[in-house]
Amino acid sequence: MLMGIFDSDRSGTIDFKEFSGLWKYISDWQNVFRHFDRDGSGSIEGQELAQAMKSFGYNLTPTVLTMVERKYASAPSVGYGPPPGITFDRFVRACVVVKTLTEAFQRADTDRDGWVQLNYEQFMSMTLAAP
Repeated sequence: MLMGIFDSDRSGTIDFKEFSGLWKYISDWQNVFRHFDRDGSGSIEGQELAQAMKSFGYNLTPTVLTMVERKYASAPSVGYGPPPGITFDRFVRACVVVKTLTEAFQRADTDRDGWVQLNYEQFMSMTLAAP
């Protein structure tokens, strides 16, 4: 996903300049993740996720926050494996998807009333464009 974002010339590879941009992007995201992983568990859960999304300007309902958490949380593991909750890579993906879908919704919500009317093709285009 990230390689595609930073392959600005669409060559299928990234050069040093593109790689430098990718490295900075990942570093910035790591700092954001550490900031919201308040308990230092190595994952983002419940209240941490709510605080992160709110700080990004997304006022998601508890129902939507629960859906995001369920979709992006690591599966429970016995013994070795990722901690419960949303790990770093899944956190970045969740944030990018929320941003992408929110922007797509806002483009369709021309009168800014929080409601849109979409046909099936518009809906599929909107959701399949999300990473």
